[in-house]
Amino acid sequence: MNGPLFRWRFGAVEYDEARRELCVAGLVVEMENRPLEVLSLLLRHVGEVVTKQELFEQVWAGRPTVDHVLSTAVGKLRRALEAADGGVTTVPRVGYRFDFDGALEKMAVGQQSAGALRLEAGQPVPERASLVLERRLGRTRGHEVWLARQPRSREPRVFKFALDGDHLSSLKREATLARVLRESLGERADLVRVLDWNFERPPFFLECEYGGQPLPEWAGQGRLAALGRQARIGLFLQIVDVVAAAHAVGVLHRDIKPSNVLAAVYGNGWQMKLGDFGNSRLLQPERLAELGITGLGLTVEDSDSSGTPLYLAPELIAGQPPSVRSDVHALGVMLYQWLAGDLQRPLAPGWERDIDDALLREDIAQATDVDPARRIGSASELAERLRGLPRRHAERERRAADERAAEALRRTLERSR
Repeated sequence: MNGPLFRWRFGAVEYDEARRELCVAGLVVEMENRPLEVLSLLLRHVGEVVTKQELFEQVWAGRPTVDHVLSTAVGKLRRALEAADGGVTTVPRVGYRFDFDGALEKMAVGQQSAGALRLEAGQPVPERASLVLERRLGRTRGHEVWLARQPRSREPRVFKFALDGDHLSSLKREATLARVLRESLGERADLVRVLDWNFERPPFFLECEYGGQPLPEWAGQGRLAALGRQARIGLFLQIVDVVAAAHAVGVLHRDIKPSNVLAAVYGNGWQMKLGDFGNSRLLQPERLAELGITGLGLTVEDSDSSGTPLYLAPELIAGQPPSVRSDVHALGVMLYQWLAGDLQRPLAPGWERDIDDALLREDIAQATDVDPARRIGSASELAERLRGLPRRHAERERRAADERAAEALRRTLERSR
């Protein structure tokens, strides 16, 4: 929807279009983008019928859809607006109308651009004029990630911009979960810190610490290839440990992959850092109240199969909900790639030939089992297996030696008969 953005007030309700924020009786109501866009269109035509066709064209961009998508969005609005003196009225076989008998206030709070957000190297960071954009680090669906610096100190910062209001919810979700992790776990070197955010006016963004190089870039410089197996396992354990810590406080990452892990120089070695919790999920929403955190962006509109296909657990593709074990599956795929020395290689038939250690083959196979019930049950269990590799090798060798000794004794006894 192009043109001016408004803050609407009616009864106990306030809706800020620029921030995509709906408040009822002073409390934020988490709501997906589509119902809010329906509300915006209805508020622009209070007392008038907006046809279903108009709603489909304006809110769903004319893409083919079915009536229940619209009725579901309207149903969510009605539940949210129960405290208001008015609401959404159905006009059978035609469309919907917003009715309100009291005073309806609206105030312009911004402008929705018809074009995409345009960011260029050398320009000041929007809303952070003391920092200058240096280079774009990446672009994903709906987001751009930029490296910025303070011109004098050269201190780096990373900004993740939402290219439009539709993708603001993922930034809010990441900010909320960053607070959950910090309040629950304290400051950790293996998590990328979220320092600040702007959800007030576009362009919306998160401001983060510079966490280092993404793993594909780091490995592309020959750094992974230069490491032996034990050193690789030691670094990979940093990734597994931080995932286990997040799981322990109820946070599923849901998009574990090399590009969401950063490698930072740490003394004479490397510190792995896990970032990008914009697709994550909180298993225990009641923890927000315990920690005194307002839950922003946690009404997830994405399907449970959202994520990167190469790392998706089979049950997610089948439509089952995410779990600790679906994150373990992604770790198992990454472990294979890490040990094979190729962060783009898929876990395809014959992968076992790339791993010359029988115990590690077992670990990868059990972490990526197609049946989640047979899969390694947690990231902490995977970490325990990897840390115990020397002991497991010794135990296996001892059992093999005992079996050889028993076989030799059996043969000796047979010859003596």
